[in-house]
Amino acid sequence: MELTKTHIKLIQEQLNRMGFHAGPVDGIAGEKTKSALLKVPGNKGDWPFKRQAIAFIQYLCLQNGIDAGPVDGLWGPQTDYAYDVLKEYLQTGIMPAPWRDDEPKVEYNPHNWPVEQQQLLEQFYGEVGKNQMLLDLPYPHRLSWDKRKVVHRISCHKKVGDSINTVLTNVLNHYGMDEIRRLRLDLWGGCLSVRKKRGGTTWSTHAWGIAMDYDPDHNALRWGRDRAAFARPEYDKWWELWEKEGWVSLGRKKNYDWMHVQAAKIE
Repeated sequence: MELTKTHIKLIQEQLNRMGFHAGPVDGIAGEKTKSALLKVPGNKGDWPFKRQAIAFIQYLCLQNGIDAGPVDGLWGPQTDYAYDVLKEYLQTGIMPAPWRDDEPKVEYNPHNWPVEQQQLLEQFYGEVGKNQMLLDLPYPHRLSWDKRKVVHRISCHKKVGDSINTVLTNVLNHYGMDEIRRLRLDLWGGCLSVRKKRGGTTWSTHAWGIAMDYDPDHNALRWGRDRAAFARPEYDKWWELWEKEGWVSLGRKKNYDWMHVQAAKIE
């Protein structure tokens, strides 16, 4: 993720509003902007400018009641969504309404994953954030937000661990590591994250550790088939291997959030 003039202008506007004197709102990160950023509560100044700037955006979201995840200066899918909400709120003064609160109806499920309804998920998986296991991945993953870091083990719900292992083993056998890297099937966006849905008020399937995100930079939350990389034909086998285990792609079913696959059924 690169900071654009739009990001910098929002930061400058809000720093000036808070009385920190960031200079003109011109989208240029000059010394006044950088000095003003150091005055933000909680900023110790020991991060690079970009990370300080992202942390300030996350701080603004937090101050306005928008869930951007932890104030850690790292730009992931949650921060990306929260930033769009923050921009709209600051421009209009009206908080966007949640757009993912419709609970899907029951459909046939050959592998017995529950339907994505909060009560059914709780009955099947238990309390959010509980009943987790450490799963050794069949092939190394890279963090999508820091590609220098390699992940060999993840935390997921005990009931889905064997299934994830089966899928990813089949992915490795089918594609091989060179093709996995080319298609970015190793760029991991997370599994367990105890949070509400981005754009909703109910628990995300990530809160149980029953969902996996891949390559969020090329499969953003609101992107449809016209933009999402995972909608292309070369990914059909990827989805087939997940669906064979009963997992559901929101992209294939709802045409949004193509990064996401979950062990919960939807319409």
